[in-house]
Amino acid sequence: MISGLEILFLVILGWILLMLYLSPLLRKSRNFSAYGPALMLKFTKNRRIIERSAKHFPGRVFGKISNWIVIISAILALALLAYGAYLTLTVKQVAPVSLRYLVGLPFLNPAIPIGFGGVSLVVAVVVHEFFHGIVAKKHGIGIKSVGALFFVIPVGAFVEPDEKDMAEAGPVVRRRIIASGPGINIVIAVVTLLLLTFVIMPSASPSHQGLYVESVDAKSPASYVIPTGSEIISLGNFTGNAILNALENSTFPPGSSQSVVLNDGGKITTLRLPVGIVIDSTIQGFPAYNASIPPGSVIVRVNNVTIYNDSTLSQILDSIMPGTAVNITVASYQYVSGTFLSTYKSYHIVTSSKYYYYQLYDQSANSPAYRNQSFIGVTLTYGGISGVSMDSLAKILSGSIMFSSPWEGFLNFISLPLLYLSPVPSSTAALFSVPFSPLIFWGIVNSLYWLFWIDFLLGITNALPFFILDGGQFFRDSLQIASAKKAFSFLRNEKAIRGVMTLLNLLVFILFFIEIVVPRVGF
Repeated sequence: MISGLEILFLVILGWILLMLYLSPLLRKSRNFSAYGPALMLKFTKNRRIIERSAKHFPGRVFGKISNWIVIISAILALALLAYGAYLTLTVKQVAPVSLRYLVGLPFLNPAIPIGFGGVSLVVAVVVHEFFHGIVAKKHGIGIKSVGALFFVIPVGAFVEPDEKDMAEAGPVVRRRIIASGPGINIVIAVVTLLLLTFVIMPSASPSHQGLYVESVDAKSPASYVIPTGSEIISLGNFTGNAILNALENSTFPPGSSQSVVLNDGGKITTLRLPVGIVIDSTIQGFPAYNASIPPGSVIVRVNNVTIYNDSTLSQILDSIMPGTAVNITVASYQYVSGTFLSTYKSYHIVTSSKYYYYQLYDQSANSPAYRNQSFIGVTLTYGGISGVSMDSLAKILSGSIMFSSPWEGFLNFISLPLLYLSPVPSSTAALFSVPFSPLIFWGIVNSLYWLFWIDFLLGITNALPFFILDGGQFFRDSLQIASAKKAFSFLRNEKAIRGVMTLLNLLVFILFFIEIVVPRVGF
């Protein structure tokens, strides 16, 4: 049976072949043209829309403001690429991210919803091109045509300025025209973010103050009874935000059955769950993996010391030298007819070095002190559950987390699609109280988020100093403008400008290469 991805590939291949077949006819047409594998549908009468809009819009001022927006956006885009490259080179990945997640098209990237993402992409591209035309017209540049751009489906619009007018306009005017496209995208991104953060989301409040379940270890006891996306209102005597502290300071005997009050999409239930430090995974080449300790099991004892929480385990391992023999007792569980059945087993292992682990997987986080600390090669959660407080979830969904933790909060906010939190699932939405119809409220939230997400990425991507993007011509013109100053007189030579632009293009290419190709070497 043909998969959806294979059907999509065949459709795209068929489209490209059709465009190749029609290319001789398109070259003779006044209303159609090819733009690579895309089809341009041109109109001349629609130019009046831009002409009328330009009369009432301060295009010159906006062009000047857009210059600074593009410069700041380019710096941010380069910082994000450099950060991604740094992580790629310093943090070892188990497997590379699928290339589909690196494509910003709704029908290719599974993280981008076709509805919200598709509409937002069309709006972003249309507005982007529209403002190129408005600012061009405001500076006396003629518009030859406007139209729609198709790649199987409508993917946006374009504005075709008069090439002779653009060439004669000079770098100052040309730079404003080019900057206005990414500039308006960033303005839309900022406006939608402010609306989401300060107007819409503050009216949504968690129905309870519990722990939002971001993930559940597939082999842990919790996987049988705790669904991802639900809320734990209480765990034993821990309630509200205190549930987050269970990993560090729980005093429940490992493997003991504790009461859990669960909010699953607005439905409140009470259940019993064996608790303790759960081994989410074992790391290949390290003691726990070599001893075949099963992931999903609860650590009960190490050398006859009861392991109540992560702090207890860390104290034991940090106090013994690598190469020390230890006995670890774990409990594994099966869920039969609504009851957990446990099996206890002990393992004899020899510890490794925490320093050796970080040297392999994250050298930036390594420390000489780790040479004398033991490591058994496990990742842990309490009860097999990872999550955040409901208040933190609200801040992540609204973007307000960026004000308390700018860099990490920003990365969390733009990563919501990868965390399956945007569009906000109905089960997650049901954990909040909202002022009017939930369907309309969360529809507004999702619409604003995707307008922000698409416009932001379109804006900063186009700001990059790369030859196929707006930023390529923008920074070339910027160098020409800078050459008028004595300090940059060497740029009056076209060869020098080409050299600088080649270096910038090479920088962007290398950063993309590191993130895309390096993780796939050897896979």
